[in-house]
Amino acid sequence: MKKFYTMLALLGTAFAASAQVNVTLMVDMQNQTVAAEGVHVAGSFQGWDPAATMMTDADMDGVYEYTFTTDTAATYEFKFLNGNAWGMEEGVPLPCVVNGNRSISVDPAEGDASFLVCYGECAACNEITVMFRVDMSQEAAISPDGVHIAGDFQGWDPNTTQMMDDDGDMVYTYTTVVDTTGTGGVIAYKYINGMGWGAPQDILVGAECADATGNRILEVNANTIVTGVAETGAPHCFSSCGSCVSPTQVTFRVDMSTQEAISVNGVCVAGSFQGWTPGASMLSDDDGDMIYEGTFPIAPGTYQYKFINGTDWGGGGDGDVDNELITGDCAAAGTDNREIVVEGDAVEVFYCYNSCSTDCVANPDPADITFRVDMNGETVSADGVYLMGSFTSPAWQSGAIAMTDDDADMVYEATVNISGAADIFFKYVNGMPNGADALEESGIMVAGTDTTTFETMGCGVPNGFGEYNRQHTRSGVAEILGLVCWNSCADCSGNIDGVAELTAGQISAYPNPFSDQFILELNAVADEATVQLLDMTGRILISESVNGATRARIELNTSALPTGVYALQMLSGDRRTVTTVVKH
Repeated sequence: MKKFYTMLALLGTAFAASAQVNVTLMVDMQNQTVAAEGVHVAGSFQGWDPAATMMTDADMDGVYEYTFTTDTAATYEFKFLNGNAWGMEEGVPLPCVVNGNRSISVDPAEGDASFLVCYGECAACNEITVMFRVDMSQEAAISPDGVHIAGDFQGWDPNTTQMMDDDGDMVYTYTTVVDTTGTGGVIAYKYINGMGWGAPQDILVGAECADATGNRILEVNANTIVTGVAETGAPHCFSSCGSCVSPTQVTFRVDMSTQEAISVNGVCVAGSFQGWTPGASMLSDDDGDMIYEGTFPIAPGTYQYKFINGTDWGGGGDGDVDNELITGDCAAAGTDNREIVVEGDAVEVFYCYNSCSTDCVANPDPADITFRVDMNGETVSADGVYLMGSFTSPAWQSGAIAMTDDDADMVYEATVNISGAADIFFKYVNGMPNGADALEESGIMVAGTDTTTFETMGCGVPNGFGEYNRQHTRSGVAEILGLVCWNSCADCSGNIDGVAELTAGQISAYPNPFSDQFILELNAVADEATVQLLDMTGRILISESVNGATRARIELNTSALPTGVYALQMLSGDRRTVTTVVKH
């Protein structure tokens, strides 16, 4: 009998270890005007779909909730959205950010898990979070006892509150929720290189950040605060009101002359150097030449950024237009952001909006483009198939266009008159975007060591959220895009998008992606044609004449071209074919 009970105990333990637990995510919206689309959460637990997971507020207390189950110990990353599309997501403050997102660690062995936070903050709406930071890089040595902080928020104890430098950059941090009751909204504190009041203290020499007794002072004027130098955001240097490294003056300039409209709210730049806050770093065009610029002090480092036509992401907010989606050799790896390295000398960057070039090329003329997707092999949603992209109004999910299949051959089409930028980005959606069963293309065909994506196959680019968008460069004349299979760059027979179309136009082009050489072949036809390779701004980089009778094969030397996405077009009489190719 004893053995029987032992076996039952073991079975019970195994069952408990694999049991599912509830993970409840809660966000307090009391300081927000909730969007008509509702409050959503997107994260690694649901494929980062901004429209799939709506949160609810059953008791009408302003706290929205969503619960999912798991039997796996893992750390999940996520973000809350006041709406249902990217561009409507919250900005996660530095003290609680993980890879730009929030995170929660779940261990089923420890039972259910929950998470409550104020929207856009690091704690509850009635709590104040402070991240203290001190740069110790100029100190001769760090005490074996570590670096500590003491202040009125923790009883002025010099021994209990140790700061940490997890990434080894000599900037020590400590994050806490503080109670400012009785402080008059001002915190007094001091950094200590060691432990106890006998250790070297943070003796300040400047009254601009200290009180009469030499303690640092922090005015509590927000729910989430990161200490640092006001002008640059850099951490304070030990025993100084300034930073250890002098900031660099960085001038951002962007040519907006190709944009159809400039936001009434102005043009700005946002990036990791200023917390990705749209509207905080405004640019100006004082001479009316359509070149907007601004100079900002930035601490040395490597940063990602982008220009914004307006003051909000994705054209959200009254009067705002859009933000850049960068492709090509100036895009930071795996993102649609620009990147800048700031060192000691003053830096100036200058680009045409949404381009890697300083030379703005006029946008192509408005023209009809016919999009086609083959849904054979897919179970089509009862809501149909939709097209969404950077050119819909509004952009992406909210402005998605229903496609039609009039001849019931499972090929869905939509023709859209498109103006503006040459580069357009889009996806097909099986179902109504934001609908309960909608499925967007991910752009990932094969995952793992043999990863195959829209990018590797040459028909798309990363979207910054771990997936991919399709990309096309407009010509300014009516176009019918090559037929593609759902979530593929090829048609449903395996032919790569564009190759079949080019062959039909009496020319083949390969390989794609290419490296230092690109080969063009006419297929035993005497037609004359001009073949051109263009960058994503529409600038012609290579132009060659071909003739099936005299010059049927051409090898283009592409070794001097940077890696990136290009457009290959052929002009023959009144015919024109275009496809996207990639150099890797």
